[in-house]
Amino acid sequence: MSPQLQRTVWRARLALFWERLWAASFPLVMLAAVFAVAVLTGLLALLPDYVRYAALAAFVATFLWTLRPIFRLVFPARAEALRRVEAASALDHRPISASEDKPANPGSAASAIWEVHVARQLAKLTHLKAGTPRSDLKWRDPYALRLVALLGVIAALFLYRGDPVSNFADAVRVTSAPAQTALSLDAWVRPPGYTAKPPMLLTSAALKERLARESDLLVPEASLLVLRVAGAEEPRLTFHDLIGGEEISGLAPKITTDGGTFTAETRLDRPAEIRVFDGSSELARWRLSVIPDEPPKIAFTGDQASDSAGALSLSWKGSDDYGLAAVTAKMVLSDDQADGPGFASNGVFLYDAPAFPITLKRASPREVEETSTNDLTAHPWAGLNVDVTLEAKDQAGKTAKTETRTVTLPERPFIMPLAKALIEQRKALIHEPDDTRNVDLMLKSLLLYPEGLVGKSGIHIAIAALQSHIANARNQDDIKQSVDELWKLAVAIEEGDLADAKAELDAIRKELQKALAEGASPERIAELMDKLRDAMNKYLQSMAEETMRRMQQNGMKPQPVDPSRMLSQQDLQKMLDTIQKLAESGANEAAQEMLSQLESLLRNLQPGMSAEMQPQGESPMSEMLGDLSELMRRQQQLMDETMRLPGDPNGEQQEGDQQNGEPQQGQGSPEGQSLSEKQDALRGMLEDLMGRLGQQGMSPPQSFGQAGKSMQGATGSLKQGRRDPALGQQGDALNALREGAQSMARQMMQQGQGNTGNYGRHGQARGDDRDPLGRPRSTRGEEYGPDRNMLPGEAAIRRAREILDMLRERANKPDLPRIDKDYIERLLRGLY
Repeated sequence: MSPQLQRTVWRARLALFWERLWAASFPLVMLAAVFAVAVLTGLLALLPDYVRYAALAAFVATFLWTLRPIFRLVFPARAEALRRVEAASALDHRPISASEDKPANPGSAASAIWEVHVARQLAKLTHLKAGTPRSDLKWRDPYALRLVALLGVIAALFLYRGDPVSNFADAVRVTSAPAQTALSLDAWVRPPGYTAKPPMLLTSAALKERLARESDLLVPEASLLVLRVAGAEEPRLTFHDLIGGEEISGLAPKITTDGGTFTAETRLDRPAEIRVFDGSSELARWRLSVIPDEPPKIAFTGDQASDSAGALSLSWKGSDDYGLAAVTAKMVLSDDQADGPGFASNGVFLYDAPAFPITLKRASPREVEETSTNDLTAHPWAGLNVDVTLEAKDQAGKTAKTETRTVTLPERPFIMPLAKALIEQRKALIHEPDDTRNVDLMLKSLLLYPEGLVGKSGIHIAIAALQSHIANARNQDDIKQSVDELWKLAVAIEEGDLADAKAELDAIRKELQKALAEGASPERIAELMDKLRDAMNKYLQSMAEETMRRMQQNGMKPQPVDPSRMLSQQDLQKMLDTIQKLAESGANEAAQEMLSQLESLLRNLQPGMSAEMQPQGESPMSEMLGDLSELMRRQQQLMDETMRLPGDPNGEQQEGDQQNGEPQQGQGSPEGQSLSEKQDALRGMLEDLMGRLGQQGMSPPQSFGQAGKSMQGATGSLKQGRRDPALGQQGDALNALREGAQSMARQMMQQGQGNTGNYGRHGQARGDDRDPLGRPRSTRGEEYGPDRNMLPGEAAIRRAREILDMLRERANKPDLPRIDKDYIERLLRGLY
């Protein structure tokens, strides 16, 4: 028998077996369909326990009975398969079955003929078929109950309720069903904590009575809605518009399900109608209108002010519907300065804006009007105009800003000559960080004549260390560090031993203020009050000693003071007692306010002197250095004022500019006449300074003469109204003054080396060329004479490149005024 025939026979046997298996399992399939419908629909679980048990027993018995035909199944024989193939292939005379027959005499000649005959018959069989399985259900199920069972299963799969696994467990359980949880609904609205409003229970009886009178409930913005539903099968929460009733998709609640309890939370930022459903049935409905959280308000209430110590005070008022959370101040450099718009250099831009902390005296005040004071005199921007903007922030995070106000950062007044000289050099280092040569020379000149100027050897060492650090500065960080050290040294010289006592007093005062704000224990408050009293006594004692020292040093006598305007130590002690009593009684806010008043009083206490107690005069050299610095500053200011005059952009007098003998615009104007008078006054100051130099045995530098000629030329140009020539001559005069200042400093150093002007340790004269520490003075080398290094440093080159790029960018702006554009173009031509 061929392999093809063998495969066909095998398929036929499988088809026969499937037909028998399907016929035997049909009762079992029908039983499974009925059971599935009963379980998925939950019908079986809803029956009473005794009925359900009987139904389950009937299902089990029927199941066992339907297994009997399956167990009786046998695999079809080969002969049955051969007959099926012959029938499916429409073969007559049973050729395939006959091939299985055997001759009666296997060894006879007839056997060979039979085998040849069988082979010929099988070779003719080319298209054999095993036949597809056929069902006889139409005879077994003449009423088509199988279709009803199929439709029932499909409907149960699409329409069943709950979980199929849970439904099956409920159907076959043998214990009593757990008691169903009663449906419970709780809902409440929790306003934000900063509103100080109580929660609102939406399901309470009192609120239900209120809803009978009112349709809408008012809740603060950002309130938290919490909903809990227990015992519901399909809980659902929706939000709808109050007017149109359309569902709002923006309010997405956070939903959790734990132990059959449905919990939903959401923040209410808009009015909405809240609906709670269990499936298709509505459980509750509330209409909530949101009270909007208004942004805070803040505004300035007065002009800037400063006390005797130079602290800046800003008056402002603010308000918010639920209370202010914080108020901050932001400062930026103003474009308009006292000497005109812009800055001569970019040194001030190396420093970050000063911080102006504002502390609210009460927690979350709804309305407040205060004056905030901070000491910003140590910042490099002191003396410059800044644009200040106050920003208020409420508890909800909303902010509001004031209008921008331009204020001048106060400068601290210094009385001691050496402190004033150091502060002047600090300013020069701030504004010209890349040009440290002049500051280096000035500090060296201060070290040449310490007698009468430097009172302690420690100060002399500090100045020498600063001079060395500035001379060897390599980057901007070194310059910034030198600026900070100059300030600390100047304050130490000005205040003496008072600085340490003041620092201790401020530290304890801030700690006490923090303890009052945080509500510290009475024991902690009493401990800090004792420390504050001791620190104040030390501070007042140090202040008295410093005042007496200054008076003895400058040969001054105390002046009579009006007793009604005196602040005695007993008055300060009374304030401390009042602060402690307020803190003990729990009035921390009142104690904080009085502590702020005490801070203001202590800030105004200075060991300075009245107008009649000022020193009779500084050293001649210090006076001349100060006058020269003032002359250069006023010359720069006059140059800026001249720049604002109208004039010809080319700076030349054009023909036809004057007609009929009358001056044209910018020529011979009253403004030009006033500037020429100022310029002439500056030339007079220069001549007076040159005469004083001669009286001190110093020859005026040649550059001072050149500066005088340039000033004279500028005076004539201003009288004629020729702005641009005047600007060039003023610039030449300013450069000549700078060169003269350097030459003047060198002469002072040379005079100190050639006579007894050098002072050694404890003010003793020295006749050599060494400084008070025994080190040789740097009067030769790269800093002086023909060996001087004229190449700028890397920092100066980088700064010049940045300035050049900034000028190019500004010159390309299309909306730039013509006068500014002409000025920048002249600067660029000079840089090239």
